[in-house]
Amino acid sequence: MLRVFVTILALCVPTFAAAAEYDCKVEKMFDSENTYTANKIEKGQFSVKIEEGGGAFISRCSLTPSANKITCDRYQVDKVVFDEKVRIKKYYVFQSQLDVQVFSNLSFVENNGRGGIAYGKCRVVAP
Repeated sequence: MLRVFVTILALCVPTFAAAAEYDCKVEKMFDSENTYTANKIEKGQFSVKIEEGGGAFISRCSLTPSANKITCDRYQVDKVVFDEKVRIKKYYVFQSQLDVQVFSNLSFVENNGRGGIAYGKCRVVAP
C-alpha cells in the first residue's frame, strides 16, 4: 500500500525532480492601483515562462500593441529553492525583486517586485 502511495505521489509532482520548462498563463492580476479585469488580462495575454536546465530563467510576457506581438522580458534567476514541506518551488531574481512560486498542482504566484501580484496555472512544456 505504501509503495502505491509513493508511486502516485511521484507521478503527481514529476516537474520538481528534473529540469523543465513551464508556461504559466496569468488568470488574475492586481497591483496597488489596479485590479485587472478578465477582459484586460485576456487582451494583454499576460504570462510567465520558467526555463530550467543549465541555470534558470524567468520571462514575463505580454502583448505589445504597437508591435502587435507578444514580447517578453527575460531574467536570469539568482536562487531556486524547493520547500519540501509544502512542495513549492521558488525562483528569485534579486536585482528586480521579482519572485515566482510554482506549487505542486502547477498553480503559480508571481510577485513583480513593484507591488504587483499575478497568479494562475502553469503547464509543463518540456520535461
